[in-house]
Amino acid sequence: MTTIPIDRMSPQGRLAPLTSSFPRTWFGAALRGLKWLPAAPARPAPRDRAREAASVRALANSYLRTDPRFAADLYAAADRHEEIDGD
Repeated sequence: MTTIPIDRMSPQGRLAPLTSSFPRTWFGAALRGLKWLPAAPARPAPRDRAREAASVRALANSYLRTDPRFAADLYAAADRHEEIDGD
């Protein structure tokens, strides 16, 4: 097994500073307090599995004449997707 030593020395030979998580945390909290950053990411809209399955079936219909096996795979995937409970 080969080991590679990892130094904290910068290319100029000076000791590279360790980054503290405190300044980043404080700065992020300050920006959120000033409303520059959102407090939390927005939640995605709830999924409508029936609508998603219908769009996959419409895609399968477009492939039915040119590639029936691929269309059959799409129909099966739409059926499985519609049967899944929750996310």
